[in-house]
Amino acid sequence: MSQPVKLSEELVLDARLTSAVAERSIAGQIEYWAQLGRAIEPLLQGAQALALRRAGAVRPLSECLEAVDSPTGRRRVAEHLAAQPFPHFEPAADAPGMLVRIEENGRRTVGRFVNRRFQAAE
Repeated sequence: MSQPVKLSEELVLDARLTSAVAERSIAGQIEYWAQLGRAIEPLLQGAQALALRRAGAVRPLSECLEAVDSPTGRRRVAEHLAAQPFPHFEPAADAPGMLVRIEENGRRTVGRFVNRRFQAAE
């Protein structure tokens, strides 16, 4: 038997955005989250559960998605990528569909990924 419940607009919006990617209905996404929580809760100690709850309440998914396509969001992505271990990759400006692999020593190689491996262009 189904039971109507009141949910925050924020939760419903997050479920709507996530369900589109996960190919579930909004109700199906919320039920999925509830099932995950029910399965995980007995495995957590009190402090772990509180830490997860606090971490989940930091920023809703909808707010994060809105922030990505903004000057601040693009800057944060660039900073994150620059902080990753080498090699780094960027689009090749003069060769559509190609990438430039940048090594730690500054060496730049144009190429593309074939079967998940970078192949230098000939």
